Amino acid sequence: MDPEIECVSSSTGKSEGLGPLTGGMIFSVSLTMARRLMLQKPAEQGSLVILEELGGAGVPFEIAVGRNGKVWVDSKSIKSTLSIGRLIQRTDQEAWLVEKQRIMAKKLAKELS
Repeated sequence: MDPEIECVSSSTGKSEGLGPLTGGMIFSVSLTMARRLMLQKPAEQGSLVILEELGGAGVPFEIAVGRNGKVWVDSKSIKSTLSIGRLIQRTDQEAWLVEKQRIMAKKLAKELS
């Protein structure tokens, strides 16, 4: 049977308008990174600014994070989806500090524009 990916509210377990995730790609990250991505204020609580920096630079994307370390990313093109997913993985694997995250997000935004 083919797997199905759905986005549901963590508080109720129901889709509440979110439902199945279509398109995009799934990337694996550490469980610690997944928890950091799910924080209400990842920049303040988890020193994670990569997503804020990408959004602030005008890069359009959607993201859904699972507690199992799976991150679903969707963007306007396959290239940008892959780039964003790989950037999140590198941030995790190389334990980038805030300043490095900002530099790499700006670099990616420039490449995608």
